[in-house]
Amino acid sequence: MRGVNPGGVPTRSCSFHRLWAGTLSTCQPRYPAPRFLRRWFPMATASQKAIPELSSVGLVYPQWQDALEAAYASGQLSVIGEVSGGQVLQYADASGATLTILAAPPYGSFVGLHPAGQLSTTGHVTMVNDLIGIVDIVADSPMLQVSGASAPVITSFTATVGQGPMIAEQEPLEYQPLSISALATDVRIFPDAVAFAESGGTEVGSVTSRGLSDLNNGATSPHAQATVAVEVSEAELKTNELNGQQFWALTCRRPFEFCLAVAADHPDLPTDATRPPFATPGAVISGDVQFAISINDPGACSPGGCGSGDCGCGGH
Repeated sequence: MRGVNPGGVPTRSCSFHRLWAGTLSTCQPRYPAPRFLRRWFPMATASQKAIPELSSVGLVYPQWQDALEAAYASGQLSVIGEVSGGQVLQYADASGATLTILAAPPYGSFVGLHPAGQLSTTGHVTMVNDLIGIVDIVADSPMLQVSGASAPVITSFTATVGQGPMIAEQEPLEYQPLSISALATDVRIFPDAVAFAESGGTEVGSVTSRGLSDLNNGATSPHAQATVAVEVSEAELKTNELNGQQFWALTCRRPFEFCLAVAADHPDLPTDATRPPFATPGAVISGDVQFAISINDPGACSPGGCGSGDCGCGGH
């Protein structure tokens, strides 16, 4: 895919049946965690604070290496794919939080939130590199499927893609069932739309992808950052089993359905036990996030996706 790692990448110690991301292996890399993780990710300085996207799913660590080593030490780091020169590893927490590691050139790691029972959103995925893809959310419907007409695009954004390293050199995937999450990195939380408007906010239900804008301008390396102003329809307090830290999984349904992760100790949340956060729907989250997606059943279709006609996803 990107060549061979000259330093030697951890190899599997058991067989792996490749069925895209839906198949998990219990294989573990042969190298002990401190050796291979420290080669991929440089040490951070002691002055660094918790990393926002990690903290949003309860992984409160001052550096990526700490989170990666904790995942390795859990014994639940699984091989989800193989690429030229190495493997794709993932820690999948019972809370729905995921930590994905590309253990091959160009190396990288990212987090997501894909809780059990999360509804899928239909979209097209075009990979930009091994980790980042362009996501086009479409307004699909049974009527469009029967007629064979193309579904209109609702919005587009960039995101990290859980299966990205395995599909980076494939053609775009169309009409895929996507699990979408947004990791809060710098957001404000308002109790309702009135409070949001009084603070100067305008439209609720908006997603503006800075990653897509920057990609079109060629100004920076591909990234998954976006600015949102969305209403919370459901909320669930979750606990990350890796370290016992809590976070909020917030369901947002406009302009499309996704799960927004917010650290439980966010300063805008009330600390008074008599006023539990998100006790009633309608809170508004506004600010910066990073999008992450997982393709729920990528093995069900050919690389052309449902649009190719070679799948069981509704027969576009």
